[in-house]
Amino acid sequence: MNAVSIDKQSRKFTLFGLKPDILDERFWKPVCVKKIALIWPKGFDATYSIPLPYGYLKSNIDESRYEVRIFDNTIADRLCSDEGFKRDLQDFDPDLVGVSTWSPMSIEAIDCLKVAKEIKPEAITCIGGAHATSYHQKIAGVNGVDFIFRGEADLSFSVFLEEIAQKEPKLDRVSGLVYRGEEGVVANETEREDDLDKIKIPDYDAIQLDYYVRHGYRWNCPPKVNAPVWITRGCPYRCGYCAAPELNGKPVRTHSISYMIEWIKYLYFQRGVRWINIIDDNFTYHKKYAKEFCRAVIDLKLKGLRFGTPNGIRLERGDKELWGLMKKAGWKMLLVAPETGSEKTIKRMDKDLDLKIVPRVVKEIQEAGLKVQGFLILGYPGESEKDLFDTRKLILSCKFNFAFMASFQPLPGTPIYKELVANKELVDGVLPHNYSDGTRAYMPDDLKDFNFPKFILKTHLLMMMNYPLNMPYHLSLMFTLFSPRQVFKKIAAIFYYSLLPKKQTGKTLVFKPILDQTQNKETDQERPMLIYPPMHQQVQSIRGDH
Repeated sequence: MNAVSIDKQSRKFTLFGLKPDILDERFWKPVCVKKIALIWPKGFDATYSIPLPYGYLKSNIDESRYEVRIFDNTIADRLCSDEGFKRDLQDFDPDLVGVSTWSPMSIEAIDCLKVAKEIKPEAITCIGGAHATSYHQKIAGVNGVDFIFRGEADLSFSVFLEEIAQKEPKLDRVSGLVYRGEEGVVANETEREDDLDKIKIPDYDAIQLDYYVRHGYRWNCPPKVNAPVWITRGCPYRCGYCAAPELNGKPVRTHSISYMIEWIKYLYFQRGVRWINIIDDNFTYHKKYAKEFCRAVIDLKLKGLRFGTPNGIRLERGDKELWGLMKKAGWKMLLVAPETGSEKTIKRMDKDLDLKIVPRVVKEIQEAGLKVQGFLILGYPGESEKDLFDTRKLILSCKFNFAFMASFQPLPGTPIYKELVANKELVDGVLPHNYSDGTRAYMPDDLKDFNFPKFILKTHLLMMMNYPLNMPYHLSLMFTLFSPRQVFKKIAAIFYYSLLPKKQTGKTLVFKPILDQTQNKETDQERPMLIYPPMHQQVQSIRGDH
């Protein structure tokens, strides 16, 4: 790719490699997108993650104007280097290629865009998702990436398609867009649509929900026909390990009850769904809303319909009335996330939770006839063995019906990640490991030699000894609420790392961005300044497509 520099006086750019007196007066050439390829990169765990963002994008653009094809490399079990993938992408010949990614598979996601550029250099490339939102400063300017979408893009993506078709696009109208401006990187304010009913429900057929379900997709639910729904968006909390507020904003916004009832009836009657997973971070934040929702569901009297909230609920955002309504509406279990039993660690996390209420609330939920699962993080920065044993003490005192004990994973862009990088405890660019394989990208100094898998295994045994009547549920849960493949992988990993604790660190990946060589090399800034237009426009100029 030839490099481009910008003359700040004349606001023009020149193409290095051409005669210096040849100036291109254009900053932009309208782009008429007809074909859109959305790539779901390999690396996601198909037992609990599906390309839901693409279902939303496809539903909320004008399908009469755009042909959208989803390339699911997780289902196909292929990397972007696979010749079959390259051939399929080339045959489709997209005008725009997009990826959505979490941090663990972000390198593969960016590589997908690079492959797209190799196949068709003039294609526009976009990246979005949790990783792109919280770590966009490091992705901006990476070779192969033209545009970044931060936060929600359900509605702003259509605005983007409209604007790039104009002679003078107003990219500042595209919420959440990060792009190359005339003076450097521009990051627009993220999209925060207050009226969620303006967003159409996701296209479940486009993301092959039925295929996923047949092949083991079920996050914390029995092997039934299930589907995820997103009822509320936003998180007002400040947990240092989480990027949710940046992704969806702090105010908790809700769909109307009538909207949700129609959505539920569609899933039940037209898709045969009998288990609906509400994937919100804060479904019960507005207690009045949650109660109204439950009452509306109860009034439907849909036989055999069950609900789950696998991302958990806040312990302090509920009461006995709500727990009872959730039981009547179809909940069998609630997952709560105190994250730790250590007072020191809970403060370090900025969790804003009083640990003293945890046993009482857990007991209230169980008295309503619901099972309770707990979610805990092990190995948080600053933790010692005492903190871990405080967590075990909380687990046993609460008599959780089950407990998930997960490795702390530093998520790029989160407050704790930035702190660890600033303190030189973590290399900037370190990516978290797979969320479910037991390995970890970071360990506190006091726990370098601690055998986490052995601790987890012993805690589960103590839970069953401490609460023998729950033992059948504890054991059966592994095979009724999770796919057998996922269970065996987890059990095997625990035993493996118990015997070989030094292997817990696994292989650490570090994101080292290769900046686009079309950037200005004469700048005195530490990082090259990004320039306008995007890469696909430079290709058009080089080819003489005026």
